[in-house]
Amino acid sequence: MGRSPWAIRADLIAQGHTDVACVETIYQAIYDQRLGLKPTECLRTRRPRRRHRQNRCRNKRGAGLPNITDRPDIIDNRREVGHWEADLIIGAHNRSAMLWLTERITRYGIGATMPEGYAAEPVLAGLVEACEQIPSHLLRSATFDQGSEWAEWAQLADTYGIDVWFCDPHSPWQRGQIENQNRAWRWWFPRGTDLSKATPAEVDHAAGIINGQRRRNLGGHSPAALYAALTVH
Repeated sequence: MGRSPWAIRADLIAQGHTDVACVETIYQAIYDQRLGLKPTECLRTRRPRRRHRQNRCRNKRGAGLPNITDRPDIIDNRREVGHWEADLIIGAHNRSAMLWLTERITRYGIGATMPEGYAAEPVLAGLVEACEQIPSHLLRSATFDQGSEWAEWAQLADTYGIDVWFCDPHSPWQRGQIENQNRAWRWWFPRGTDLSKATPAEVDHAAGIINGQRRRNLGGHSPAALYAALTVH
């Protein structure tokens, strides 16, 4: 199973192990193949070699949609729970897809299958399926890119009484959290997979594993533990 070196280290510490190697040492050992492991087989990213981060310029904002630059600071600064980012992962030959939502503070992810494709109406159905799993006090807003698949966003907003925000055109990286999370989902559903054959049980299983993994940016907690604490209302 693909995992991040930080999650491996956190689990070892939680199990009472001492003298655990730092994350960078684990990364270097894997990429240098000193552990006899291939990065493509054991790392969540499946990346054969390390790459440098790239700076990306910002594009002009689209017209007629609630823009992410108008999103309140309380959301941007993660001071309030219940704000989600949404994205699709696309299957083989661009013929199938899967929907995922992730909550900005807990990083908790919810997935939904879309056996009827990813035009606007099936995507709306997937969004409704995912939103029905979220307690009302944890569903305040959703942020999308500007793909045509989100065309029914107004109906979603009206149905659940939530705010909706859109990234600038061609700037999905503005929803960076879910873009990073895609790497974890791709471990379970690699590129070239026919996602129309994925079952809800398979999606729930993958989400359970991913949400149960400890995160450095969550202070060593897992998304599942933090989210569970918030569902008690």
